[in-house]
Amino acid sequence: MDALSEPNLGVEWKTGEHWSIGLNGGLKPWPRWLAWDWDAANETHWRNFIVSPEARYYVNEVFKGFFVGADAVYTHYNVGRVSTPFSIFPEVENNRLQGSFWGGGLFVGYAWWPWQHWRLELAAGALAGLAAYDRYDCAHCGTKLAEERRAAVVPQLALNVAWNPVGRNRHEELKAARMISGTDTITVLSPPVAFVVHLEDVKPPLTRADSLSAEYPWIQPMDKYRPLTYLDLSLSSRDSLLFVNFELDSYSLRRDYQNNAQVLDRMQQAAEEVLGADTTGELMVSVVGLASIEGPKQRNDTLAVRRARAVADYLVNRTGLDRRQFEVVGKGEAWDWFRAQLMALREGGNGFTPAEVKSLLDIIDRETDPDVRERLLKASPALYDKVKENLLSDQRNSGYIRLYYSNLPDPVTRSWNGPVSNLLKAKRYREAVRMIESDKDLLSRVKADAEAANAYGIALYFTALEDKDTARENEALRWVEEAARKGSEAARQNLKGIEVYGPAWKEYEAWKEVMEEN
Repeated sequence: MDALSEPNLGVEWKTGEHWSIGLNGGLKPWPRWLAWDWDAANETHWRNFIVSPEARYYVNEVFKGFFVGADAVYTHYNVGRVSTPFSIFPEVENNRLQGSFWGGGLFVGYAWWPWQHWRLELAAGALAGLAAYDRYDCAHCGTKLAEERRAAVVPQLALNVAWNPVGRNRHEELKAARMISGTDTITVLSPPVAFVVHLEDVKPPLTRADSLSAEYPWIQPMDKYRPLTYLDLSLSSRDSLLFVNFELDSYSLRRDYQNNAQVLDRMQQAAEEVLGADTTGELMVSVVGLASIEGPKQRNDTLAVRRARAVADYLVNRTGLDRRQFEVVGKGEAWDWFRAQLMALREGGNGFTPAEVKSLLDIIDRETDPDVRERLLKASPALYDKVKENLLSDQRNSGYIRLYYSNLPDPVTRSWNGPVSNLLKAKRYREAVRMIESDKDLLSRVKADAEAANAYGIALYFTALEDKDTARENEALRWVEEAARKGSEAARQNLKGIEVYGPAWKEYEAWKEVMEEN
């Protein structure tokens, strides 16, 4: 067609891994080779149009390498006085033929890419079909000489120049594209939506006070402080309190009375250790004195205060604690404690019947005046003797002793929960990794704290993804997994997110590389 100056164009679509379909057409509306040659005296005449659908099978991949195909052709022509090589078509040299041809054929070919978006094709084959035309005497007019039909075999030989909107590199990377999209078509991928990174504050290292608090329930962090005078004494709270006992109607603190020596030594040692630790910040000792329900209320109130002061004086003289570090309060008669003792005996026990316990509780709940309560209790001498023998001896003490402490801020923890955390929340992962790895104290915390390991692992993971550093990515995952094994719920959530985000990110990056190259 190009040799005969006939404008022509074809389009081809990929329909599968090896298949394509196409449509080709041409139109030559002028009579001779040059479009502007309309010389009426020249009897040479050749006009035609052609439409040809086709299908191809490529042996390796579409648009590249060997292929075979089948096509159909319809053409309408008006041709006359045209010389052909070796006079192979004498009809058109002496007459004018006007008609159509319908046919179908097979062809083989080869396609290659000498340039980025341009490829060349060689194809050869043959068509078989039916030609139906009218024969005229001359090229422009003349008498119709005949209406003829004949079968014909037409050779096909082509050198095609094709332009592809998707360039050569795309076809060189076709396998990668298939892996990405799961199909043989070009798929548009969007960047994966990042999962929400889960972080928790890094906990400061355990101090000596923390260790003692784990050993002794009556040593507690300052944030658990409550004014003990407003709390009811109950049996369940005894393990978190320390008791020093006194003799009846006495506020003299004797080491040799009951188990006072053991309690006082334990209290003194713990106070000295907490006070002497360089990690201890604030320290306070709460001492609340009690007196038993025996005797006048006014005297017992004074006795309770003096008992609490006796304990505070003992610790001030032996530990180096400042008196201002004590909260010293007298709670008076231990009615709360007495009622708690009776409630524990509601089903009987310790020498009491349920009915006796009920009668004692009725007196406490009905009467509000402590002195009147005591007289009502003494109205049953036998029952009151059992009360004194089994219950009241346990009330003559400084009933509440607790040591409260706070730790000094840890600079490494402060850095983790401050600058490092801020970088991670801002998704400045590379800066966070650089900051952690340049500070040996920060890096050491990664090995010791689950939340630090989780934070470092996440920062390292995103940095490694960006750098396409598989070794660092695996290292990052090990840190997050280790944090999860140590109990970090944030790390467990991050691992779930990575399972989805990681493959999606790599898929998108691989796809983007292919698209950028094309």
